Order: sequence, then structure tokens, then C-alpha cells
Amino acid sequence: MLVQVLANKRIVFKILLIAHKSIIGLAPVYIQDMFRYSHHGHTLKLIVPSFNSKFGKRSFSVVAPKLYNNLPSVITSALTLDSFKVQLKTFLFKLSSFELENLYH
Repeated sequence: MLVQVLANKRIVFKILLIAHKSIIGLAPVYIQDMFRYSHHGHTLKLIVPSFNSKFGKRSFSVVAPKLYNNLPSVITSALTLDSFKVQLKTFLFKLSSFELENLYH
């Protein structure tokens, strides 16, 4: 169980890292093109695309925006990639498996 939770946290970390790199322009263009943005005041949100199948809801282009939008703004507004990584690792490390599951919703 513990190994599965740690593996899930690592997967979530990688997904969010790729999403953040895409937002700040460090990801390949084909990944950047997967995301659409909306601004709510000073907050940037990723638009979650609609899907028609159970496989669609597990795709990167759907899961990444859901996860990213559920992060605290202190993490998403990190000024550097390194500070984003540190804050994200700390945040994920403190989450229980139940809280980690809630990030997907």
C-alpha cells in the first residue's frame, strides 16, 4: 500500500511538472498545444477538455488540468521552476492517499 501511494505521488508530481513546464514555455510545443487557459482575476486556470469515454477521463490532457487547478495558488505562482518543484514535493509529501485522490476531482 505504501509503495503504491509513493508511486502515485511520483506520477502526480511528473504530470504536474510537465503541465507547469508547458505553462512557462519549457515543454515541447506539442505538449503546450494540449492546454487552453482561462484567467480568473490574477489566477491562471487550465481548461479541462470534455471527454466521451472512460479512457478519455484518464488522458494526460484531461488529468493534468484537473490536478493543476486543484493546487494551492502559492505553488502555481512559484517564480522559478526549482521553487515550483520544491513546493510541489513538499505539498505532495504531506498528502494522505485520500487527499491525493481528491486532487483528481
